[in-house]
Amino acid sequence: MESWKFRVSRLFLYFILVSVFLFVSGTVGRYLIETMNMDRKVAILLQGVIFTGLTLLVLYILRGKSPNIFKSIGLKGVKSTPKMIIGMMLPFILLGLGILTAYLFGGIENLKLNLTTGVFISILINTLTAFLYEAFPEEVFIRGLIFEELQKKFRFFTALILQPFIFIGVPITVIAMESIFFDKPFAITIDYFILLFAFGIALQLYRAYTGSLWTNILFHIVYLEVVRYIALGGVYESDVALLEFDETFEGFMSLYLSFLFIIVLSIVMLSVLILTDKKITQNRSS
Repeated sequence: MESWKFRVSRLFLYFILVSVFLFVSGTVGRYLIETMNMDRKVAILLQGVIFTGLTLLVLYILRGKSPNIFKSIGLKGVKSTPKMIIGMMLPFILLGLGILTAYLFGGIENLKLNLTTGVFISILINTLTAFLYEAFPEEVFIRGLIFEELQKKFRFFTALILQPFIFIGVPITVIAMESIFFDKPFAITIDYFILLFAFGIALQLYRAYTGSLWTNILFHIVYLEVVRYIALGGVYESDVALLEFDETFEGFMSLYLSFLFIIVLSIVMLSVLILTDKKITQNRSS
């Protein structure tokens, strides 16, 4: 019964674990790149293996104490197949609409699809890396374990607002650790804060609507790949971009597509779907 009670110590433990795991895996990757001259893609992939490996170890330990942990955090079971399908399709629909409207309204010109073998391989490798180093471990800890703990104490809306602050606290903690141990500058901008807050809300709404953490993971990956290979046009390699275009002003697609369409409209659409579903449920029970 103790596992069903809210505990600040447990919440703090999850926060510390995800922050330390991110710091350790990132430090190993940076060491391999800067000191061992390892290829950047391979080093980041190894970062992901470390981060996900440590996350799976935590889940294995927690499963020994709570056998239903996978189901409770949304890694197992589907609440509703239609909702799951909608949740999985939504980011791709918004992506398509974002690109189409940006072109039709003149936000971008000279649009060209760049689906070469090199681009395809880069996206494939980065998708795997994004899953291992970012999407899976972060979703398990933040939208899974931490949000599940918050809901034991707070109503859904309160937990929904608190979760992004914890989400933002993770990179801040990691940056602080890097500043302490490696004398790196501590820098957090207001636009980064706003981005992570909105991103955290959107991610949690995907789980709230579908009941599955896998839709969060999918949305997380789609967002990262859109930013890296469409909106910013090959952020890691300047000549590797899925779409090539000319913007009306620098950063237009980053703001319009990745933030407004992928994140903000996800929040709007999912909020409408959740409220509509709640209203239908209430009408049926009355």
